[in-house]
Amino acid sequence: MARSWYETSCRKLFFDFHSPGTAAGLAAAFDAERWAKRVQQANAQAVSVFTKCGFGYSFYQKGRIRYQHPHLPKGLDMLEEQVTALHKRGLRAIGYYHTFNSEPIARDHPDWIERDAEGKPRGISICLLSPLATQWMLPHIEEIVTNYDVDSMFFDGTYAHSPCFCEACRKRFADASGGLPIPGDKKDPTWARFVAWKLQAFRELRQAICDTIHRRRPDIVVSLNWVYAPRMPEIVPDGVGALVADIPPEDQVFNGSYFSAHWAMLNRPFDIMNSAFLQWWGDWGCKPAVAMQQEVATAIAHGGLTWIGYQMRQDFDVAPAVMAELTKTLAFVREREPVLAGAEPVPCVAVLHSTSANLTGGEAAFHIDEATARGAHRLLTEGMIPHHFLNEKALMERLSEFRAVILPDQRYLPPDLVTALPDWVKAGGVLIATALTGTLDDTYRDSGGFVLQDLLGVRREGVYDQPHAYIEVTDPRLKAGTLDMPHLAEAKFVLARPIADDVRSLARLRTIYLRSDGKFLLRWSPVGEDSGYPAITLRRVGKGWAAYLAGQVFRAYQTKNQWNLKHIVANLLRMTMPDPLVTVEAPAWLEVTVMRQRIEGTRGGHDRLLVHLVNQHGDHPVDGNYRCVEQIQPVQNVKVRVRCLQRPARVTLEPDGARPTWKFAKGVVTVNVPEVAIHRVVALHACAGRAHRTRR
Repeated sequence: MARSWYETSCRKLFFDFHSPGTAAGLAAAFDAERWAKRVQQANAQAVSVFTKCGFGYSFYQKGRIRYQHPHLPKGLDMLEEQVTALHKRGLRAIGYYHTFNSEPIARDHPDWIERDAEGKPRGISICLLSPLATQWMLPHIEEIVTNYDVDSMFFDGTYAHSPCFCEACRKRFADASGGLPIPGDKKDPTWARFVAWKLQAFRELRQAICDTIHRRRPDIVVSLNWVYAPRMPEIVPDGVGALVADIPPEDQVFNGSYFSAHWAMLNRPFDIMNSAFLQWWGDWGCKPAVAMQQEVATAIAHGGLTWIGYQMRQDFDVAPAVMAELTKTLAFVREREPVLAGAEPVPCVAVLHSTSANLTGGEAAFHIDEATARGAHRLLTEGMIPHHFLNEKALMERLSEFRAVILPDQRYLPPDLVTALPDWVKAGGVLIATALTGTLDDTYRDSGGFVLQDLLGVRREGVYDQPHAYIEVTDPRLKAGTLDMPHLAEAKFVLARPIADDVRSLARLRTIYLRSDGKFLLRWSPVGEDSGYPAITLRRVGKGWAAYLAGQVFRAYQTKNQWNLKHIVANLLRMTMPDPLVTVEAPAWLEVTVMRQRIEGTRGGHDRLLVHLVNQHGDHPVDGNYRCVEQIQPVQNVKVRVRCLQRPARVTLEPDGARPTWKFAKGVVTVNVPEVAIHRVVALHACAGRAHRTRR
């Protein structure tokens, strides 16, 4: 895709202006010039402008298809004035469009409103699969981009989330399915078919939005909130110019990192929209800047952009104290822009996050159960192991660049990936598959076996019939950092028997104790007998390794915090990858990412390898409040080792260019980093890291 202005728009602000029809005194403090000046003084490069709010109202004058807010001052065109004032200062205007609620549409077009199974309307929630799309919404969008010089359009809510039983949905699904009714719940045998149909219908709707805009304005960057996010993995179409999500509020440090690890390899600029709120949208409090700086650092470390959100008052104003904290946060971003310009992620460990997950995770769903993916990210991040999530298309395109691939309970594997993996492993790749990976056929039905059976060297013989079991590590190399005891894992386990002589058993699968009435001893049960099956196997294949973990270890780690599992998996990776590109020693765990960047100069420029270190220290409240850090404990005396083909020209610590102590010996650069407060970057100039690339 052609590069756009968006890729260098690192500092953005977003301000909700959702205004119900009863919001009197609307825009009483509106002054476009004053507002644009405040945005510029806040260090922002772009800001939101509202084209349609969450109550269905617009705040402009041009065009015939709109519901103008009833309390908009007569003759005021807020959209026109904002765009003009922003552009005068070289700032970009990102049009916000709320798709799924509308007070006036609920009043004037009740047939366009979502309905429950009994036919009752769901408040002011619009059905985007009704005639609304073609008769009103798409023409409305076309008028906006024709009449107003917005630089981008950001759409909120263009994804499937639940069944709608309006007449339009009933007819459309019946036409597509040969007369079937919409299923009432997940137990209905047609549920999976309905989910697949609705997901496709929304793909077509999003494509129609992109096409409508680009017919008029091919320059406009289109983004869609939460689409292509981890909970709905899909291939990103060409018409989508950027990826955006207002990440969940409970821990925006973790969630910023988690979303970034999913998007960094998708060849799109991406925004992680954290918020200044103490809780969530519409909370009028404000975090301190240090908390927001820590949140945005996780995106920066993956090459991502920042877009911080807050809520305006009905009079179109934001408290100066809030703007001051936003200004400090964007100054933090601005200071780090030199390490973002043109930087690209370096492949290390790939984690497959398949686009078929909506239909293959046990039951069809509009949004997948993310416990496994979140557990994988948390485990690898806490183990300071650089990694990225990739869908099957991206993984196939870049497979040879990765040293290791993890298949975390990925139940359907496409044939081209199944064919490619054995040669990749033989050439030196490390494969780790877990649980029911590769057990579904091309119709998403259980095949009864493993599609990777010959590669893994194990045969599936069943599934353990209890919801938890125990992993007893027998290989001492996997025990480092763990307790010397069987480890409970609350997860599904597969009974898999080795079928090749060269398969090594590294851990045993132990059953649980059951009382005489067949129940657990207490809430869980203590360890029982050996199941007769391994919990972890490892096989040498050519120059590489194929490992199989019989349980859903990543899910178990996420849901029950079984810390021993983190060390077992990390030890397995270190055992099969004894010479990783980057290793970090620190008294507390840091998030570690690796980027490569071209620095242009008068003598032709040079490449530099960037090792980002993000200090994720902070409280993790469990009482329903959300994380808000006032003071971060710096991590001190960090040692970073990087494998390089030759001695670097120099080593610096960014963003300030400090010169640390370092040495180069036997192809390894060892750098001493005195302190990581929030974010520090080790920059190795004119250094070609020893990237792994298998021969296929």
